[in-house]
Amino acid sequence: MTTNESKISWEDRDQFEDDAAVENEDDLHVAASDFDRLLIAPSDWTVSTIYDLIGKQLQLDPAYQRRNVWQVQAKSQFIESLLLGIPIPQILLASKAGQKNAFLVLDGKQRLTTIKEFIDGHFSDGRSFKLKGLRILTNLEGMSWNDLQNNDDWADRLRNEPLRTTVLRGWENESVLYEIFYRLNSGSVKLSPMELRMSLLPGDFLKFIISWTETIGPIHHLLRKRQPDARMSDVELAIRYLAFRDQQTQYTGDLKLFLDDFCRTKNANFSADPQQENNYQDILSQMNEAIIAGLAEFGEKAFCRKYSEGVYETRFNRAVFDVLVGALSYNDVRLWVRNNPGKMKQLYENVCGQQPGFVKSVETTTKSPEATRTRFNIWYDAVKSETGIHFPIPNIK
Repeated sequence: MTTNESKISWEDRDQFEDDAAVENEDDLHVAASDFDRLLIAPSDWTVSTIYDLIGKQLQLDPAYQRRNVWQVQAKSQFIESLLLGIPIPQILLASKAGQKNAFLVLDGKQRLTTIKEFIDGHFSDGRSFKLKGLRILTNLEGMSWNDLQNNDDWADRLRNEPLRTTVLRGWENESVLYEIFYRLNSGSVKLSPMELRMSLLPGDFLKFIISWTETIGPIHHLLRKRQPDARMSDVELAIRYLAFRDQQTQYTGDLKLFLDDFCRTKNANFSADPQQENNYQDILSQMNEAIIAGLAEFGEKAFCRKYSEGVYETRFNRAVFDVLVGALSYNDVRLWVRNNPGKMKQLYENVCGQQPGFVKSVETTTKSPEATRTRFNIWYDAVKSETGIHFPIPNIK
């Protein structure tokens, strides 16, 4: 690693990633009338009641949880807050479509997961859950739930502690839930909508993708992540690549709908045909090989960056990722790049310098079908012309 590369910040997404082509609230199409039938039902459930619901009416399947953002001390101090009776933020649930007494979690998944882990006695990775780093109840330091049960006062206090809970019923448009989710997370840290997508669209395909991204590989190196991303950017980027590579789902300019529809289709396919997993292992391997080849050809500071006026931008650009990794995912293209080092990078710089329509298509209007089709057409045509290799353009309206 060079001296300059060693200065790269690995975990600072805000300084690293261009959000122009990332899912956000601009993708939603919600009218005031969509909220007319929304019913809000406040309720105070106890810790014991909530725990009994988990795994039954309230699903917290680890495959669909947001990745573990809280560390052991934060989880321990949350349990300490419950034991002290300190008010905590409300848990926000939404009834599942077509299931009267089943719920998905809009806000509070980390809190609910912590309750389940503590009473179960272990974390999701199998380690024992013993309280650590308590600030007030220091006499409980190192204790587990089994230890607390030897003291009826503490055990009863935790079981009977009320949790302010609100349930949303009557929603008909999933965009309403996305809208609420965005508003709940509109502070300084923006969360990926992948967490909500996994609750709304559970299935074998999403389980597979989440499991696949648990293994650190080229996609994490590209995103400068030393571990699976807590905000699920690795999951979203892998799904995005697969969706554009797939010809069944058409992109119409609505990124959220595009990814939702793709996940629905693949969940159904995986359920009907277990061999689908092997097929998608191969396709994702092609993505990894494409990233490796791109990093070798362009270098860490240039690959998947916009090139304008003779300079590469510092921010990772997902619209550029779409076209560069998309083309490099084909074996013949990668072979040509290996046999002609430096030529693809020069081709990319020529396209950016000589075709202003391409640069525009990865800037301000990346989510329109016109801009998306333009950037794929221009880059794929340039690669085909230079290499003589033909490969399909994504299915874009």
